[in-house]
Amino acid sequence: MKKLITFVMTAMCMTFMSAMTANAAENTAIGDVNGDGSVDASDASSILEYYAKVSTGADAEPDEIFLASADINNDGTIDSSDASNSLSYYAYVSTLPKNEKAEGIRDFLGITEKAPEADKPAVTTKPIAQTTTKKTTAATKKTTTAVMATTVVTESPEIDGAVQTTTADSAESPVTTTTEMVNYVLAPEGLDPGEKGSIKYIINTAKLTPHDDIPLYNIKGDNIQGGLAYQSDTYYLTDETKKILNDFAKEHFTDDMTNYDRLAYTWEWLHFNVNYASSYEEYSKIWNLSFSEACFVLKSGQCIQYNGAFAEMMAYMGYDVYMLEKWQHGLSGQHFMSEVMIDGVGYNTEVGERSYDSPPFYYWMWLFDSSRQEFFGVGQKKPTS
Repeated sequence: MKKLITFVMTAMCMTFMSAMTANAAENTAIGDVNGDGSVDASDASSILEYYAKVSTGADAEPDEIFLASADINNDGTIDSSDASNSLSYYAYVSTLPKNEKAEGIRDFLGITEKAPEADKPAVTTKPIAQTTTKKTTAATKKTTTAVMATTVVTESPEIDGAVQTTTADSAESPVTTTTEMVNYVLAPEGLDPGEKGSIKYIINTAKLTPHDDIPLYNIKGDNIQGGLAYQSDTYYLTDETKKILNDFAKEHFTDDMTNYDRLAYTWEWLHFNVNYASSYEEYSKIWNLSFSEACFVLKSGQCIQYNGAFAEMMAYMGYDVYMLEKWQHGLSGQHFMSEVMIDGVGYNTEVGERSYDSPPFYYWMWLFDSSRQEFFGVGQKKPTS
């Protein structure tokens, strides 16, 4: 994943290039729940998915290897802390020099190895407060190997919310399976879009085009283009990021929420649930993760993660969204925010962090505000009047 290659410790935000997945050490069976030889964000997602299923009474049938591997902190439970531990270890191995052998995950985290007590269940899950509501919307991810004549549709035993299509033209013919990942992010059709001309109506009736790219435009008045706006980078949605967004939607969105309602909910959730990573130690745990991984999984970030996670949600829905790199306080504070373009108008959004939740700032948040549009096209400057 392409990331911005700057690191400004004194500015409001920092951003880095995402590190490539490194090979894990030989003793990383703990945490490697999918058995691919490394501990990374996909393992964290699998742990969270299992935790959510069991906590809400849904069917979950992991094998003994998964149960033993997922209990990273060795406390007899599988919960979000295990997912957080796997991401912390992933950040560590991803930045390790190639010639240096990685510590085992429990050694790295300082977790004592211990045998389970005889009278205590090996693994449990802690209950969570919220329940999930499942929705039916359009499928967005497909993997197909051939076209056959006869089709049989079944529920996928491997992927929650997925449908498998098995196709063959005869009993002797090769069989191919197509897996469709249901998109829980988009609202179902037929909901009231709101009053015509309102921002809710504009958002709900906007043309949506699926895409994975989010451009970043530098609009700083003293940039290398003499203050003219230019595209400085591009962020991309990975399948891993889409799964995190989809999991968030499954847990939080309901069938009666329009696309505007879903985005408003996400915007407010990010504000009240993500903690500002003010120290180097806190930021070092998230700098090489996607915006959604940092915010929705670890609940930690700075302005680029807060606003980037919101932009990733909009991009996954299909909105024409982009991010802006600018100065916030004269030339003293680098800042990032997002805008969405609809019919030639930019609607600016700010997901401010909670330290501003008092007068005179009053949350320092706004949602789809056209009067705050800041990007007017490549090679242009923001009007001064």
